[in-house]
Amino acid sequence: MEIKIQNNSENVTVSFIGSFDTLAAEQAEPSVKELESLASKPMIIDCDKLDYVASSGLRVFLRLRKATAAQGQQITLQNVGGNVMEVLKVTHFDRMFIIK
Repeated sequence: MEIKIQNNSENVTVSFIGSFDTLAAEQAEPSVKELESLASKPMIIDCDKLDYVASSGLRVFLRLRKATAAQGQQITLQNVGGNVMEVLKVTHFDRMFIIK
């Protein structure tokens, strides 16, 4: 999995590219810590090129949601489709995040 982070004056956009499985979640730890440090801005998670998300990937989403909420901000998931949307619906994560 590849992670791209764009930090501008208005928000932080993160793109997860590939499959967000257990191994990817472990490898993403440095990027997740960086994202937590940027939680004072609204965060957008772009799922356009995210093929799959496992429970470990969902835990990362929750971790980022918690960090942004602690700073009075929120996360928006955008370009969610296919398998990822199915997982979000089955786990009721679609009720926990703004999805565009």
